[in-house]
Amino acid sequence: MAIDRAPINTRIWSDGMHARFKQGIVSRIVAMITLFIYTGWMHILFALMALAILRCTWAIIALVGLYATLLLPPKPVLWGPFCRSWVFKTWREYFSFSYMFEEVLDPSKTYIFAEFPHGVFPMGPLLGATECQSMFPGFHIYGLAANVVFSVPFWRHFIAWLGSVPATTPHFKRVLRQGSVAVIVGGIAEMYMQDDRKEQIMLRDRKGFVRVAVEEGVDGGIVPVYHFGNSRVLDFGPQVLSSLSRSMRAALGFLYGTWYLPLPRPRPIYMVVGKPIPVPRLPRDDPKYEEVINEVHKRVCDALQQMYDDHKAEYGWADRPLMIN
Repeated sequence: MAIDRAPINTRIWSDGMHARFKQGIVSRIVAMITLFIYTGWMHILFALMALAILRCTWAIIALVGLYATLLLPPKPVLWGPFCRSWVFKTWREYFSFSYMFEEVLDPSKTYIFAEFPHGVFPMGPLLGATECQSMFPGFHIYGLAANVVFSVPFWRHFIAWLGSVPATTPHFKRVLRQGSVAVIVGGIAEMYMQDDRKEQIMLRDRKGFVRVAVEEGVDGGIVPVYHFGNSRVLDFGPQVLSSLSRSMRAALGFLYGTWYLPLPRPRPIYMVVGKPIPVPRLPRDDPKYEEVINEVHKRVCDALQQMYDDHKAEYGWADRPLMIN
């Protein structure tokens, strides 16, 4: 059976939207309430904890019930009915989610999708995951998420149902043998790199995903992905906690957006999927291993920079440069 694929170099809005689409009032309200709960979940948990300390009975019961769910194993499954839920459709409408492919990808091959930026919150990658089965028919794509997320009730199973596993090398290699893998390379460090005048990402010293690709021999290659707009939906601070957050592998601070609440701003998010970068297979003990890692990593950096420059004007960011740190 033929599989319908998105045409290359053509911007496509999800869910039948278009460039001048206006979200309906009911859809907007549902999106705002549910996004507030999801992105502000840690704030809600802390509030429940504070109430529990004050011996609020219902808060104690709620916390016990929530943390009891951590006993349930988070099996990574890209759960179709979950991804196709109407709530996620309201989210994609809220952000006017659109995407574009620079090249047709082969579902019979395995890819590593290197996604940028993480920003304060990886809303672009999350929207992409909910639309994954439509954008990538015939693919089985897993995701990597920060280990700490799997210790948080609600988030733990939410991201598992989007096909995510903890971001460790053993997990990475295991799921890569079962399908393609999406990894948000910059991680928590990018939460503190917000800037009104430029895009900033962490990549210069991030070579772990390249090492896995080379050691496992990813036949499809590494695909750079950029989510235009993701860095501007939320802000985060204070900056003084950035070093401690990286050392603890957890985000310490407060995120805020619309009305200074943990509610993302309704900025358009545009996902551009670049051309695959070929990756040779090489064991770690090969004399040329480090040379190959550095060469492939440089090609990823160059390809991502070129892809950003090629599409930033289309998004409306002609004067917003990308800085790769």
